[in-house]
Amino acid sequence: MATLTAITSWTLADVQHFARRAGFGLNPADAAALQAQAPGTAIDAWIDGSGPGYDLTAFNSALSTADVVTEPLVTASTSDTGSVDVPAVPGPHPFLVGGANAWRNNLNTAQAYWAWRMQHSPYAFQERLALFWHNLFATGHHKVNNASLSLKQIDLFRGLGLAKFDDLLVAVSKDPAMAIWLDSVLNNASGNNIPNENYAREVMELYSLGADNGYNQADITQLARALSGWSFTIAEADYITNPASPSQKTAADGHFKVYDGSALAPDTRAYYGGARTNSPNQHGTGSISLFGQSFDITTTANGWAKGENALRSILTLRASNCAQFLAKRLLTHFVTTGFSVQDLNDVAAMIQASNFDLRAVMKTLLKSQYFFDPANRFALAEGPVSWLVRAAKMLCPSLAAASALTPKGFPAWRLVTNNANTFDQMGMRLLDPNGPNGWKEHTVWLNSNTLRYRTKAAAAVALNETRSSNSTTYTLFPTFPTTDWFPAAPASAQAVYDRLVALLQPAPIPSSVSSAWLTALWPSSFTWDTASQAKARELAFLILCSPSGQLY
Repeated sequence: MATLTAITSWTLADVQHFARRAGFGLNPADAAALQAQAPGTAIDAWIDGSGPGYDLTAFNSALSTADVVTEPLVTASTSDTGSVDVPAVPGPHPFLVGGANAWRNNLNTAQAYWAWRMQHSPYAFQERLALFWHNLFATGHHKVNNASLSLKQIDLFRGLGLAKFDDLLVAVSKDPAMAIWLDSVLNNASGNNIPNENYAREVMELYSLGADNGYNQADITQLARALSGWSFTIAEADYITNPASPSQKTAADGHFKVYDGSALAPDTRAYYGGARTNSPNQHGTGSISLFGQSFDITTTANGWAKGENALRSILTLRASNCAQFLAKRLLTHFVTTGFSVQDLNDVAAMIQASNFDLRAVMKTLLKSQYFFDPANRFALAEGPVSWLVRAAKMLCPSLAAASALTPKGFPAWRLVTNNANTFDQMGMRLLDPNGPNGWKEHTVWLNSNTLRYRTKAAAAVALNETRSSNSTTYTLFPTFPTTDWFPAAPASAQAVYDRLVALLQPAPIPSSVSSAWLTALWPSSFTWDTASQAKARELAFLILCSPSGQLY
């Protein structure tokens, strides 16, 4: 039975468990400060992002210098022919969200931007929840082929990740990246056209109910008719021009529109069809029958789009099925894969009782005795992106400290993502899953190949590795063990180990293993000198690579 009653007190270990699962960890000092607060108050603020500790002012200011990798010359053309070298357009990572640099359309940079946000945002839960929704509503760059639209979808998760689930589901269904990804832009049910069922199938199978759980093929066909014509438009102001090739433009934004033959706003293009006066007519007419109930798919009551009433009925007519589906996903990501049928039923009942209010659901779940049960601590294998971000957060300078340095002490995330390979090699090609079912979690993250690349990433973050780009050498993860890792000089090898374990927070490591490590690294007397500091890095590397280091 999942005891969902809230805890009334917590230990430092509880706080660290919470911060690992609901964010990307806290160092010992910050965890101790959080422990001093009542758990209910602290968890509410953590989830809501409220209070002075969650002020994003300095974070937003630092975005302009977040990317430490400079590009003296950049090939402006995105094709291999007629390329022209032009000076790099200076600007922060967010150029991919819609700024003047969006024409570059670079997955590598988009990944780096989000990794930096996960590492440094004071509102860590917002980024963690966006990562969760990105896996559930998995949308891939290799088909969307627009980094700005992909990041726009992640912004959607930041803004609506704690809304009611039906509002989130509708917003994702209207999202431009999703419209391309699952072919909503091709869904034409006007006249005698057969609708494209791709999105209607996946919205039930992968995004709200689960496979064969409360619907049939007829429901898929009918929902596809309801959602026909759901596409987006692009205003002329949304297009970004390649400075080396003015005829080459990239859409940096898109705006939901039902293609029903209605007029388009001036200076607006249809996604398909280019400049025109009216939108293509792709929306079906009349009524449909979904889950045994009739829906007029031409109504715009409640301010909803045509067909939205049918989409929202998934949660009203199949509430129990949807609650079970959502409970399983939340438990698998935030709590444990070892839940019982009763645990699942208890969490699903709580979701239904909360009327699918995700803010209420997450507060209940993350305050619960069930979440803090010792059996659920270190019960999950950590996903590779979260794992690497958390290591960087623990071993690299804080936002304030990194911002104060010259050059800035931020990781060279754009070199770490390395043309989108690093995260992919570790098993999670961020922003570009292979298919709409996203990534499986827990032990599926770990195999001989992904662990090999985790080891390479651990070396980069722990051993001060460097990489060169455009004749400049960058430290991939700037770290300072004598100050940040060890506020006071350790007096023994054991003290070095204890501090690193407190920072990196692996699952318990057998004493026989840790003793063997310390004996190998410090076979004789201990002195905290340059050689010992280098060995401390090696010890951090061993902890990160250990089996215990993969659990959280």
